[in-house]
Amino acid sequence: MKFKNVLLSFTISIALLIIACEKTEVATTSTASLTTLSCSSTTFSATPTAGTAFTGTATVPYTGGNGGVYSAGSAVASTGVTGLTATLAAGTLASGDGSVTFAIAGTPSAAGTATFAVTVGGQSCSFSLTVSASGTSGGATTSGSAWSVDTDIANIVAMANAFKASLSSTQATTLQDTYNKAHAQKWSNLPEGLYRGRVGLQSSTFSTAQWTAFYNLLKATTSTTANEGNEEYIGILAADDYLNSIGGGSDYGSGNYYVAFIGTPSTTGLWCLQIGGHHGTIIYTYNSGKMTGGTPSFRSTEPFPSYVWKNVTYQPIAQELNALSAMLKGLSSAELTSAKRASAQNDLILGPGQDSKFPTTKTGVKVGDLTQAKKDLVLAAIKTYTDDLDDKASAAVYAKYKADIDNTYISYVGTTDLTSKGDFVLIDGPNVWIEFSMQGGIIVRNANHPHSVWRDRTNDYGGN
Repeated sequence: MKFKNVLLSFTISIALLIIACEKTEVATTSTASLTTLSCSSTTFSATPTAGTAFTGTATVPYTGGNGGVYSAGSAVASTGVTGLTATLAAGTLASGDGSVTFAIAGTPSAAGTATFAVTVGGQSCSFSLTVSASGTSGGATTSGSAWSVDTDIANIVAMANAFKASLSSTQATTLQDTYNKAHAQKWSNLPEGLYRGRVGLQSSTFSTAQWTAFYNLLKATTSTTANEGNEEYIGILAADDYLNSIGGGSDYGSGNYYVAFIGTPSTTGLWCLQIGGHHGTIIYTYNSGKMTGGTPSFRSTEPFPSYVWKNVTYQPIAQELNALSAMLKGLSSAELTSAKRASAQNDLILGPGQDSKFPTTKTGVKVGDLTQAKKDLVLAAIKTYTDDLDDKASAAVYAKYKADIDNTYISYVGTTDLTSKGDFVLIDGPNVWIEFSMQGGIIVRNANHPHSVWRDRTNDYGGN
């Protein structure tokens, strides 16, 4: 009996030792790994402000965690907007889906987008944090915010690559540039004979197939809204052909527009699509799979408000005039007096070549002091500009401007019809800046035509 007890005790001891060894092995041999690290779904605890010390966190989801333990990481410096670091906090992966946390700290050097390239569990990706501009409230410049919004980036890149693939090697070399903000700034509203500084590939070199590929790219990057986005830009191109046909000469025509890829089209990197010519300039900036800038954006058309070309009636920019005029006519006499500018404004304030020259003080009537019905008229006018972006991005940017509407100002000079030479209106918010200026005719001498520019105080050229 004594022998049996000893044997039983020995057996139990061996079993406990085996279990202990198994537990030790699970705890010590597992290396942290995961299947995907989803930087595009990162959430942040707060938004930093340019020039102000910041601490916060970034939470990055993952899938396929193996339950492994991971140590604190080294500080990863931000690119784009510099001055911030992201440091992985130590932890243990879930068995399956979960998230990891990074501590964000530092003083951002400017407003814009701070990007961090990180690695966890054998997977790497980059997440982007928007940095707000500093400012004050009231009649002075209120604080704008950088934006990075969802867009149909996969389709946009696919159409960009399809257009590039349709070109000869010489054309493709002329089209493609490395990212350079100075090149993105080369645009003008002047016709070809007066401005030859545009970058990229001239449309006069396009074959029929290349025109088709170009129109597919234009369609992917602009909205489907009637008389906006894609329809509006096609109407602007046709208007230049109309001017050529009535004696404007070779400086006018859709063949005098340029397309440039400033940076290589990518669903992850920084690049800019620029399409520009006499009366229409598109400057769309993309970074990390998001749209980070849709401005500067210049639109005009002559003749105005409508014309017929090849049996099609076009009226680009007419909806902008109608919405802006309705906005002004909705104001009371006292509000119009407050909105009246002190002096004449015969052309755009921040047209071509006037980058980063936003005034520090806002003038006019503050939208926050208006009734909701009048605010809605201002928003309707703004929407005719944000609707030029692709459908997904336009909704997001409009929502940002709507959130700022109470700190937005409107001013004007001339008549509220906005059809007389010298009529001018400005919408100036924490971010949004929209000008509309009625000009005398150039080729169509007996009629006026508008110049209009949409800028963003923080996000021109993607905040770069």
